[in-house]
Amino acid sequence: MEQDTTAVNWQALINAAWAKRKPLWQDTSIDCFRVFHGYEEGSKGTVIEKFNDAAIIDYKTDIREELADLTQALLNVFPFKNIIAKGHQSLGLSLKERTHKLHGEGDVAICHEHNLKFKVKLDTPHNAGLYLDARDTRNWLIENSADRKVLNLFAFTGSLGLSSAYGKASEVIHLDRSKELLPRIEENYQANDIAFESRNFLRGDIYKHLPRAIKAGKKFDGIILDPPPKVYQSRYAKHKTSGQDFSALIQYCTQLLNPGGWIVGMLHRFDYSWDDFENQVKKASGQRLLKAWPIKNYVCQYLSQTLNRTLRNRRTRRTRRTRRTRERRPEKTIKHENVINNHIISSPTHLENPHDRPYQHQDRNEVETGWHADQ
Repeated sequence: MEQDTTAVNWQALINAAWAKRKPLWQDTSIDCFRVFHGYEEGSKGTVIEKFNDAAIIDYKTDIREELADLTQALLNVFPFKNIIAKGHQSLGLSLKERTHKLHGEGDVAICHEHNLKFKVKLDTPHNAGLYLDARDTRNWLIENSADRKVLNLFAFTGSLGLSSAYGKASEVIHLDRSKELLPRIEENYQANDIAFESRNFLRGDIYKHLPRAIKAGKKFDGIILDPPPKVYQSRYAKHKTSGQDFSALIQYCTQLLNPGGWIVGMLHRFDYSWDDFENQVKKASGQRLLKAWPIKNYVCQYLSQTLNRTLRNRRTRRTRRTRRTRERRPEKTIKHENVINNHIISSPTHLENPHDRPYQHQDRNEVETGWHADQ
């Protein structure tokens, strides 16, 4: 068990973090964001997230003896109704030993992100039901889903697919292998008064359903691909799955994508770089998915070539030249960086805009990328 033997002044750390997030807690359109990112703000392994009037403390170092001080520090900056702490399983503690209700008795919160509501369950062992670092992707989906048929893979609680539905997608199909999660997707739809059909919430194995969909000639105008850091080994997979298994999943998704469609992929592994991700996607798609331009902070689009091989090769060369001449490569190391949800506050003055580079979350190491098909 890893223990933190260094005394921490939690009130000073929380006060400093809260002050940095002033633009977030002053924004009346959102009430959910990362309050404290310990990897950069003074307590490695501690992350605190706010969901409306509830706070969740996730810790990977044993700070159980400090939780009372941390709770009071949080209450001094915001009148939270519920605060819960959840330790990581790597601590070697039982679920009961590492889970603590510190303030209040509630276990559910409804949080708001612009015009959408999300129901989170505070005491679930892992994520409460909403990944805050995917906020920009949800906004992108709202703006780019109109009149599209969208497939949401590894749907979890459906926040990404729900964003497409709110963005006037003609149809959104959610697929996840967990029977416990499908009712939570429905609850999020109900909270937002968005019409749905239960038949579009599918429980099943990705490696079983995608080949069947390809064989049946199914096509989609948008595909959301958010596999976990380590994909399960399916008995339907004809290969040994590895990591997020993009090599196989992109092959499936490329065959399901309509011309003019897009794929949004989520990378969150520590052992993969942005370039590794790009190369894996390009290879898996048979070079039909090529980088074209960045969108917003770190959501990038790729151009899917639907032409013959000769024209595709010409466009490939031109696209790569365009990328080299127009895009500045990101800084490999940026010191004194404070990661706040989707916002990056960076102290180096040589960066005009810290959003010019891809955002890699230091906890999930997540990079969100999209691929777009030519009309």
